[in-house]
Amino acid sequence: MVKKKRPPIQFNDEQLLLQASNVADIYHQLALDLFDNVVERVTERGTVYLEKQPYIWQLEKMQQMHMLNEENLKLISKYSGVAEEQLRHIVENEGLKLYTDTKQQLLEDLGHGSAGNSNYIQEILADYANQAIGDLHNLINTTLPKAVIGAYQGIVEQSVARVVTGLSTADKAISDTVMKWQEKGFQGFKDSAGRNWKIDNYARTVIKTTTYREMRTRPAEELGIDTFYFSKKASARKSCAPLQHEIVTTGWARVEHGEKILALSDYGYGRPEGCLGINCGHMLIPFIPGANYKPDLGEDVTEVTPEQAEENANAEAKQRALERSIRANKEKLHVAEKLGDDDLINKYKSKIGTQKAALKDYIDKHPFLKRNEAREKYYDDPYTKAKKETQLRKMMSEHHYIKDSEIAAKY
Repeated sequence: MVKKKRPPIQFNDEQLLLQASNVADIYHQLALDLFDNVVERVTERGTVYLEKQPYIWQLEKMQQMHMLNEENLKLISKYSGVAEEQLRHIVENEGLKLYTDTKQQLLEDLGHGSAGNSNYIQEILADYANQAIGDLHNLINTTLPKAVIGAYQGIVEQSVARVVTGLSTADKAISDTVMKWQEKGFQGFKDSAGRNWKIDNYARTVIKTTTYREMRTRPAEELGIDTFYFSKKASARKSCAPLQHEIVTTGWARVEHGEKILALSDYGYGRPEGCLGINCGHMLIPFIPGANYKPDLGEDVTEVTPEQAEENANAEAKQRALERSIRANKEKLHVAEKLGDDDLINKYKSKIGTQKAALKDYIDKHPFLKRNEAREKYYDDPYTKAKKETQLRKMMSEHHYIKDSEIAAKY
C-alpha cells in the first residue's frame, strides 16, 4: 500500500517570534529605566546651583554616583532575573518541543518508529541557554552599569562646561546634554565570539537562531535529510524571493521524486545579505520528497510573485523605519517630560503627530501592509507581563492546575 503524502510539519511562527520579542523588550525597558534614573539624579533639586555655583553643583552630583550605581544594580537584578528565566524557558522548553515534534513527524513520514530519548538535546539546549545567559549576565552586571555611570558623568561634566563658557543657561545645558546622551544610548557589548550587540537584539537573536531555526533543522540533519520547505511571505529580500514556497537543500541542486530542489548556496546562504541572512523572517521546514507535499498558501500570499515580494519588502522596510522613528521620538518625548522642558515636549509631540500621519498615508497606499501600533509604543510593560507568566508556570508546576480563584487572588 502506497503511503499517503502529507504536508510538512506546521508551526505557529507568529507566536514563537512574539515570545522572542517579549524577552528582548524586557532588556529594552531596562535600558530606558536606567536612563530615567540618570535624568532623575541630574535634575534633582533643580538647576539653581548649576547657574550660580556650577563647580559646587558638579561636586555634589559626582558624590551621588555611588547611590545611583546602587539604584541601578537593584533595577538590573529585578529585570534580569525575570528576563533570564523567560529566556531559559523559551530556549529549553519551546526548543525541545520544536525538536521532538519535528523529529516525530519525520520518523513517521519515513516509516520509522518513535523519536526515542531526547536527553542529549535537552543538554544541548541547556548549554545554549547557559551561554546566552552568561553573555547577557556579563553585560548587564559589568558593562551596562559602567555605561550608565559614564552617561551620568558625561551629562554632569558637559552641562557644567556649557554653563561656565556661557554657551547656554543651566536649564538648556541640562536639556541639550541629556538629549544628546539619550540619542547615543548605552553602547552594546561583545559576545564570546567577539561580535558587537545591543542587549535586546542579542536576546532576540539567540532565541530565533537556537530555538526556532536550529531545532527545526537538526532532526532532519540527524536523519540524513537535507531538504526543506522554504516558507512564503508577502515580502522577501532579493535572495529569498525566488525560494519562497519551493523545496531547498543545504546540499546540491537536483530533482528528486519529480520535485525540483534548489540549492541554498546558490542564493547567498551563510552571508548576511543572502537567503536566511540578518533580519530574515523565513523558516526552513524539513521536507521529504515523495513523502510530503507543499502546504496550501493563504490568500494573502498565493498570487505574490518574486518581483512583487521584493517590492513589498522595500515597502515593509520603509514602514518599519517609520515605526522605529515614531518609537524613538516617543522615547525622546518621555525624557523631555522627565526634564520638564516644554519646548522639547512640543517638538517631539509635533514630530510624532507628523510621522503617524505619514505612516497612515503610507499604509493606505500599500494595502498589503498592516498597522501594528505595538511596534510604535514607548513600551508595553513587558516586565510585568513576563513576571506574571513565570509565576503562573510555577503555580502550574506545583499544583498541575490553577483554580480561577487562585489567579484572581494572585493578580
